[in-house]
Amino acid sequence: MQRIKVWADRILALCCIVLCAGFTVTVTWQVVARFLFNSPGAQSEELAKIMFVWLVLFATALLFGEKGHMNIGIVCDRLPRRLNLTCQILTSLVILGFATFILLLGGLDAVDRTSFQTNAAMPFITTGQIYAALPICGAFTIFYCVYNIVEDVKKFIADGKSAREA
Repeated sequence: MQRIKVWADRILALCCIVLCAGFTVTVTWQVVARFLFNSPGAQSEELAKIMFVWLVLFATALLFGEKGHMNIGIVCDRLPRRLNLTCQILTSLVILGFATFILLLGGLDAVDRTSFQTNAAMPFITTGQIYAALPICGAFTIFYCVYNIVEDVKKFIADGKSAREA
């Protein structure tokens, strides 16, 4: 499972790098076009928005894989180690539910419902293609949730064994 996580991390990191570079180039072009040519393109503005949303979703999934997600750790961090692990497992289960039902299933439904709607600024891209970031992010987040839960359960069991031996 560790090897899969390493590859998932690499894929998401590469996607984030490409999206960030594309976003930077697109926004730079838009600024140049606006100030030098007095003609900002509607396509570059729309493309920048799309790339920004995709970048945020992919970076969020990557950050979750590193357990760098936002949480209120003031309660869990003050608990003894086994209770802290229990709190982390419960938090991961809640996030797993959100990622499954909202991001993955809701995202697939959104993609399905909008797969034939074209984008006004860029008619060669459908709205469904734009929304595809939701189920992709959801799938990665689900994997990371399962991975984090398995690792935390292993730590929980190891702590129980060491406590019994001592």
